Amino acid sequence: MDLKLFGKKLSPAQVTLMFLIIFVAAGALYYLFIKITGFAVPCIFYSMSGLKCPTCGITRMVLHILSFDFAEAFRDNAFVFLTWPFSVGEILYLIYMSAAKKEISKKNYIFVAVLVGIALIFCIIRNTDIFLNIQ
Repeated sequence: MDLKLFGKKLSPAQVTLMFLIIFVAAGALYYLFIKITGFAVPCIFYSMSGLKCPTCGITRMVLHILSFDFAEAFRDNAFVFLTWPFSVGEILYLIYMSAAKKEISKKNYIFVAVLVGIALIFCIIRNTDIFLNIQ
């Protein structure tokens, strides 16, 4: 299926750019919603289990980044703070390659698997008190 806008077929670069624009616009609207209402969508995993998932704290992290409080953003979610440029780059690359109907390299699948693995390890560590009790 080819994406069209106003009857014109979009190039893979245009599809990727459109995705990025929609993503940034949705993020900006969510930011305004939080600033106006003071309400943010809670983490369902945390609400049900009391444990922090690998993505818990992202909203606070982004709010701190936008306030240039990078130390607090790091404390909110160190894993995402350190890996978001790579994750976003990989997502945009995968969108581009899919739109171009090109084969995605196994290296990219390995990269995603490694990120997911590190995220799971981070999730276990952030929910374990053993690291908090070291003096």
